[in-house]
Amino acid sequence: MGLISFGKISKVHGLSGEIKITPFSRQLDNISTLERIFLIKTPDSSPVELIITKSRIHKNTAVLKIQGIDSIEDAEKLVGSIIHVEISDLQDLEEDEYYWFDLIGLKVFTEEGQYVGEVDSLIDRSLQSLLVVKKEGEEHLIPLTEPIVQKVDLVKSKIIINPIEGLLE
Repeated sequence: MGLISFGKISKVHGLSGEIKITPFSRQLDNISTLERIFLIKTPDSSPVELIITKSRIHKNTAVLKIQGIDSIEDAEKLVGSIIHVEISDLQDLEEDEYYWFDLIGLKVFTEEGQYVGEVDSLIDRSLQSLLVVKKEGEEHLIPLTEPIVQKVDLVKSKIIINPIEGLLE
């Protein structure tokens, strides 16, 4: 089972036990294709599969109806939980599109071969996302956009960048 964190249950929606999911990426399209999510309550607990009976997008969040969750009280017990999805349940992406989990851990180099660091996380901004690249106590925020990001090579686990002046200082 290849589970990844997908989002957080942010609040209850409506009276019938629907829940709102704040996704960890902009890929809201995936919600309509998912038939299940997984809840992991504590780090040492096993995933609990929840079946999605209905889903829709509402103001940059996903609203889900989960089988067996039929009241506000049932839904409130889930608020704050992180949901996970099976990687194989996600949609295939177009060329030059990546899921965030694909980028975490990649090594970042300049076009000249200078090692910049490793992608630790991403920050989602309304206009563009930022790679958070760390190396030995240094941290760089690198816009995930052309012409700065020149190549993402998942096979070789690296990203090649062409930094603008001052980006790495």
